[in-house]
Amino acid sequence: MPHLLMSPPDFFEVSYSINPWMDPAQWSVDAKRLWQDAHDGWLALKARYEALGARVTVKPAAKGWPDLVFTANCAVVLDRKVVMARYLRPERTGEEPHGQRLFEELKARGEVDSIHHMPAGAFFEGAGDAIHDPGRELIWTGWGQRSSLEASATLADVFNVRTVPLQLVDPRYYHLDTCFCLLSGGEVVYHPPAFSEEGRMQISSLVPAGKLIEAPLEDAEHLGVNSVCLGRDVVMCWCSDALRAELEGRGYRVHVVPLGSFNRSGGAAYCLTLRLDGQSSIA
Repeated sequence: MPHLLMSPPDFFEVSYSINPWMDPAQWSVDAKRLWQDAHDGWLALKARYEALGARVTVKPAAKGWPDLVFTANCAVVLDRKVVMARYLRPERTGEEPHGQRLFEELKARGEVDSIHHMPAGAFFEGAGDAIHDPGRELIWTGWGQRSSLEASATLADVFNVRTVPLQLVDPRYYHLDTCFCLLSGGEVVYHPPAFSEEGRMQISSLVPAGKLIEAPLEDAEHLGVNSVCLGRDVVMCWCSDALRAELEGRGYRVHVVPLGSFNRSGGAAYCLTLRLDGQSSIA
């Protein structure tokens, strides 16, 4: 049973801008409706995960920290080890104590074994920039926008897993999870322009052409790549007819849950979700 961490959007809003998706002025024009849409979308996402057999642990929201809802950023968990985030932007650094407390509680309950931190000067924004690939026995990491290149070495040391750093060059795709989605069969859905030339070469050298799926532009621009794969089920905020046909042709079931209010912060299904039960193939 997949074990996921989510946090309700009780205090979610777009009140600052730290990526190109965020426009506080546009949010304020229709804030009440947008918050209600966020609330409804979050509940629908949680319900869909539970209908697919997942167990969802809920992390309490906190007033003044609207992006706490994006649990993927607070840490990455593998083999019951936790590496905590260190946020680059001051608008999010106050989220760190909330994440620390939550994982200390999970450790006390026996849900995780150890909690680790980045060395001084290294920034790391959790599973948003660290996608574990058990089939290839590696972790894909994003760097260049929010997370530091140096973070990859810490992840490799803590988890004893090879890391493959991918440089992100487009500020619209500021975390790896916005432009790179790993499926359970080893396929990778990605948006090539988000990566440096070297990054694209690394991806193509490790993922066979038959497993690489280039996301249509409309999917990338609607944050459809920011999706969660649970077995043969893919939970997405958006899916074009072309991408749906591609995924269904490979034996996946597509579940679309509209998350438009979260898109206004640059987030979607993956951002709102942290996997707590990930295991490496050598564990």
